[in-house]
Amino acid sequence: MHAELDRILASDLFARSERLSAFLKFIVDQALAGHGESLKEQVIAVELYGKNASFNTAADPIVRVDARRLRDKLREYYAAAPACTVVIAVPKGSYTPVFQPTTATLERVEQALETNEPLRVAPPPTNAGFSTSIRARRWWIVTVAVALVAAGSLGVSRLRTSDGSAPPRLLTVTSMPGAEEDPSLSPDGNFVAFTWEGGSAPNAPDHLWIKAVNGDALRQMTSVPDVLEKWPRWSPDGRQIAFTRYINGLPSIYVISALGGPEQLIGEGRDASWSPDSRSLVLHSLEPDEFGFVQHVIETGVRRTLTQEPAGLMDTHPRVSPDGKTLAFLRNEAGRSALLLVPMSGGQPTTLDGWSNGLIGGLEWTPDGQDILFARPEVSGRRLMRIRADGQAAITPVSGVPYESLNPSVSRPLPGHAYRLAISTGQPQIGLRLVDLQAPREGPRVATASAFYESTRVDTPGRFSPDGSQAAFVSNRSGSDQVWVANRDGSGLRSVTGLQDAAINLGSWSPDGRSLTFDATIGGGAHIYVVSAAGGPIKRLTEATATERDPEWSRDGRWIYYTSDESGRWTLWRTPASGGARVRLTSEPGFEPRESPDGRAIYFIDSPRVPGLRPTGKLKKVSVDGGAAEPVDVPAMPGAWDVTDTGIVFMVAEDVSAGSTGAADVLKVYDLAERRVRSLAELPFRVSPFGVTHFLTVSRDGRWALASHIVRWERDILVVDNFR
Repeated sequence: MHAELDRILASDLFARSERLSAFLKFIVDQALAGHGESLKEQVIAVELYGKNASFNTAADPIVRVDARRLRDKLREYYAAAPACTVVIAVPKGSYTPVFQPTTATLERVEQALETNEPLRVAPPPTNAGFSTSIRARRWWIVTVAVALVAAGSLGVSRLRTSDGSAPPRLLTVTSMPGAEEDPSLSPDGNFVAFTWEGGSAPNAPDHLWIKAVNGDALRQMTSVPDVLEKWPRWSPDGRQIAFTRYINGLPSIYVISALGGPEQLIGEGRDASWSPDSRSLVLHSLEPDEFGFVQHVIETGVRRTLTQEPAGLMDTHPRVSPDGKTLAFLRNEAGRSALLLVPMSGGQPTTLDGWSNGLIGGLEWTPDGQDILFARPEVSGRRLMRIRADGQAAITPVSGVPYESLNPSVSRPLPGHAYRLAISTGQPQIGLRLVDLQAPREGPRVATASAFYESTRVDTPGRFSPDGSQAAFVSNRSGSDQVWVANRDGSGLRSVTGLQDAAINLGSWSPDGRSLTFDATIGGGAHIYVVSAAGGPIKRLTEATATERDPEWSRDGRWIYYTSDESGRWTLWRTPASGGARVRLTSEPGFEPRESPDGRAIYFIDSPRVPGLRPTGKLKKVSVDGGAAEPVDVPAMPGAWDVTDTGIVFMVAEDVSAGSTGAADVLKVYDLAERRVRSLAELPFRVSPFGVTHFLTVSRDGRWALASHIVRWERDILVVDNFR
């Protein structure tokens, strides 16, 4: 990088501008020293221009003006510059430079790797006062840095791809401890970017890595502590990788050069995907006035709204078609999901394949833009499918890949029009942990927790029976979601439903402990059902065409409260438990209704559950007869709270109580009589932060808790070579 800097500074264009040369040298030196994030306007004014600490940047815009002049000067330089190895740019809105390899350099690197010849980059021209040894060292840095981009670090040999006539073959790219997820193939298909927690605990935060498809070359691209990074996406020109970074639960989009080095903050949002020209990103904005997908232009920072996410839904995985005309994305709602398309020019989204029971595990366009690959839920797990983007042909399964192959990513076509397909595959194990909140403590922490009817699949907490002697939960241990009931003492495990191809969310028990209510997504629609706790036929309770979820029996047994979108938004309703006319209780968004111990009010949360813990929602309460809701001062997370006879128990993630060591998940209780919050217990395990939508339930007497816990989360990345 210094070699390119010296070449720029030695040019006639920059030799005539001492101040801009000093500006460029200062920010490049700071970035290469690892101080790129500290390059702020005030810092540059003080350290470069000699201003004092009280300098008012608002009154004197010298730094902003010079930064703009520098950008113009760099554009002028590269417009007339001879062949260069790396381009130095200063993005608008930032003072941190980015370093990008040129297309010509990448082609030379690939040619060198094909022939196993060393790559040689011309050293910079001699400059007065610039020692030969320093020039040689900086030339070597540039040579190695450029080679690392193409070779995935460590000097891996080039993969020799087939000519397209050979049959597809499955390559295991990663098989490391833990979960390697979110694969994104480089455009040439030779490298894959992915996220990985480094083989530590499943709850450990993921970081960004790159690995060669063939060979052992592996490189960690980011290492910021205590942040979670997800969804890397390689730019179509191969120069940059966009990814999402969560800091304190709030997501932002960053871009990093394929060379590595400092990251560039793009802005708030999550789950970004590139446009075909690599000049803009489509991402999910969390701003209230643009909550949904927006197109963000990298150079200017201008955003254009593409979709508005409806209340109670969650839109994910945006993917722009190869011709840049259509956006495909996933929409999740109440245990079901759908694949949607919307024109990039604007318009209303349309469903391509109807609603699926369960969550679709990612999608990708084929390179010709004719088909879309997506991981559709089926009884045996999610299966990779292919569908025509125009909807004019039957959906077909992708052969040769295992079930639970998620987040497909493809390369550009290879000779013969074949290409590469990357997937992340594996079967997670999420179990239940039973906690006696009155058991002996080790300081603030409960000493032990016992596994509750462990399986090798995914179990989700349901609810305790009114007397606390039994617990109901949802499990796919038999192949698909079913409601299971067991005695708390470790006996009497039984399945009470026999549904096929359904996504189930357990509601509550009847006051007499004889029946259970739940919602199930069957055939694309989610409705409320009742079943005997001993098993038997199920009965649909409601007859509306709307989507209904989160049923809750009243303590006197007369009513069942639930959430419905019948009014056009997600609000609370009630219906007689024996069937009959339904009544709307609220006009504002509401989920997870829980009746108060005295039977006079309904507590609810204003945010829906999603597959993972999310920042706190707003807890509220409303009369059982409806009316205006009032806030409750409890920082609850969707799916991680419950109401007992004396209070509201909720979980606080990553909290640490006095006297404990390390991070912990803490249960707290809002005492209804005293109207204050106090700590209840530290859990001796970590609650699963993802993979399920329901994380905690507590018995009515407040003694027992049942929580989700990741036992094993293993995923590997596979690549299908010569895919068509």
